[in-house]
Amino acid sequence: MSKNNKTKILILGTFHMGATSDLFKLDVDNLNSTKRQKEIHEVVERLINYKPTKIAVEVQRKHNKKLNEQYLNYLTGKYELEINEVDQIGFRIAQKMNHREIYGIDWMERGVAKKDAGDIYEWAKTNTPQLFDEVFSWLESSPIIKNEEYKSILEMYRDYNEPDIINKLHASNINIARIKSTEEFIGLDWLLWWYQRNLIIFSNLAELSKSTKERILLIVGIGHVKILSNFLEESELFELEPVSKYL
Repeated sequence: MSKNNKTKILILGTFHMGATSDLFKLDVDNLNSTKRQKEIHEVVERLINYKPTKIAVEVQRKHNKKLNEQYLNYLTGKYELEINEVDQIGFRIAQKMNHREIYGIDWMERGVAKKDAGDIYEWAKTNTPQLFDEVFSWLESSPIIKNEEYKSILEMYRDYNEPDIINKLHASNINIARIKSTEEFIGLDWLLWWYQRNLIIFSNLAELSKSTKERILLIVGIGHVKILSNFLEESELFELEPVSKYL
């Protein structure tokens, strides 16, 4: 399929501004402050240049009704934005692009999972400490979870979307498959679910592709960027736009 026959998609890898069940989280000072809000608007204005026709966010698809009730209330001044990337980035861009709807594409059912990510982390820390260090220790000093100096929201997003960081995080996830005992593939008890989740996200994104004129903006946690990029490219349905062009 030629590029002209493919839906364009831009993936913004994000840190979670609000509460999250993720193992690792970037701590950011008060995002409601005047300074931080101005910085968030700067990111929004840059991403508007992509001219998205649809905005997809990391909200479970089954919650789309509630998501869009909140969004429509925001459009009419009846909803105050919460501190999360869906509201702060997604709602604002959708409003400025005059979108009437926003799309949750996530899935978080139990599926094939036998263990949670935290279970794998703790098991490896106790039982395979050398492998634990190899897979996880780099994260402790990375910009994914550590700010050693003040950075603007735009600078944080640039850090988060550096190819080296995205690739290294994906490699860590792949290497979770190596966490095992003699009799059990411990890491796979979570990793199979991770692939299941991201394949379902891909399927939901493909459903949003109604024509080759679509320009989808996906706002999703950084850990999803590489695996979803792989699925999107390998499907031959999408043309990926580089996020660096807009940050």
